[in-house]
Amino acid sequence: MYAIVQIGGRQYRAAAGDRVVVDRLDVEAGAKIQLLDVRMLVAEEGDSLQTTVGRPRVDDVSVSATALSHFRGPKVLVFKYKPKKRYRRQRGFRAELTELRIDGVGTGPVDEAPPPSPRRAAAKKASAPRAAAPVEVADTGSVEVEATEASVKPARKRAEPKQKVTAADKPAAKPRSARKPPADPIEENSDGA
Repeated sequence: MYAIVQIGGRQYRAAAGDRVVVDRLDVEAGAKIQLLDVRMLVAEEGDSLQTTVGRPRVDDVSVSATALSHFRGPKVLVFKYKPKKRYRRQRGFRAELTELRIDGVGTGPVDEAPPPSPRRAAAKKASAPRAAAPVEVADTGSVEVEATEASVKPARKRAEPKQKVTAADKPAAKPRSARKPPADPIEENSDGA
């Protein structure tokens, strides 16, 4: 019998005695862990159980494992290149890994929730709200209210309404007789000939 287990967004085949290399788990070397995110339980010849496919998980099945060691994977070189632009970038990457030894696949009631994947745990830490430091204490009669940075927002500047210009506010137009007559283009261009 073996199980298909999801760890850190990837699925692995887990049978008793197997060694599996997974993304770094937040456990100490030598610690025993329960893998609860079992996606499929496959029965082989001679097993008393039947093959079970989870939707998305198989209930009451867990895989026990021991974390053997933490190590870094082989270096992968990433090279970016753009022709005729003198752009070349070389960068290396080494994955942080954990080696697990599968101790057994067991059935029975499981009380624990599946462990969060490393990506979700990192995203949860990044998006967790930070505790705001107290900024000021305002006295509102008999009750003291403590304000924090998160609760104090800068006041918005309100745009002043535009004043409408009426006919009475406009300057009076000059009478037609006071206006300068338009210049005659023929007279200006003639040389007197």
